[in-house]
Amino acid sequence: MPVHLQLSQDQRYLVYEISEPLNMNELLQAYEKEKQYRDSLPHVVHSIVDMSKMRRIPVNWLTAKAGPGLTHPRSGEMLFVGLSIGIRMIVETILKLMNYKRMRLFSTRQEAEDYMTELITRTLTQQT
Repeated sequence: MPVHLQLSQDQRYLVYEISEPLNMNELLQAYEKEKQYRDSLPHVVHSIVDMSKMRRIPVNWLTAKAGPGLTHPRSGEMLFVGLSIGIRMIVETILKLMNYKRMRLFSTRQEAEDYMTELITRTLTQQT
């Protein structure tokens, strides 16, 4: 399946693994599952979106902006991994236009995982 979504063991972040061929309807179905996760938890939930297996921009890709990661009251930072040059340029442009500061881009999954560990530690420290 081109869209795989899971909640981390500590229930602090979601992991999307997206590969080709991506059908936007599959992504929208994953968004429903993501919303259910976020609705069921009382705290902010961050995201890692691993797109390292994507090389092309899918048809109807603008529907991706409809995800709860951008709009849900308990959404946190979104960490994108492995964007191809073309997709990265588009995402960076959109982030600048939207002035959206909760998205970060990483070259590798390990870099994103390391940042996520720091982010969760920082978040938990701020809550105490």
